[in-house]
Amino acid sequence: MSLLDLVVPCKKVTVTQAIEKEPAKVLDVYGLTTEDFIRLADKHAKILAAIFFHNAKENKEASDNSKVIMLQFPAFGASCIALGCKQPEAAEHIRNLPLMTQVELLSTVLSLTFPEGLKKSLEKLAPTIALLLKK
Repeated sequence: MSLLDLVVPCKKVTVTQAIEKEPAKVLDVYGLTTEDFIRLADKHAKILAAIFFHNAKENKEASDNSKVIMLQFPAFGASCIALGCKQPEAAEHIRNLPLMTQVELLSTVLSLTFPEGLKKSLEKLAPTIALLLKK
């Protein structure tokens, strides 16, 4: 077996446009990578710390976390979506999308990033995240 045999998890998400004349769009959504976490830590360290350390204590579903992030930290949530869609330059545009579209995209990014569940994943990641955030 080779590392090249490993599959990069991806999910196609269909987004129905709010304007009837516009057709639905299908987006490829991925989990966040190590490089994505470095970008988030550089740009949103305080928000990332608050989310990670809060959720490490809570047992929440990805969609619950998506709503909290989008309501309290729109720039961070938009950055997560943009990185998960491999379009980091689109973060500002994402902030203008309807809330439920953002929630759907973000919950997909989170479920692909943390396939074992957020709480279990954060327990494993906590020491690494703590070091990242101290930079």
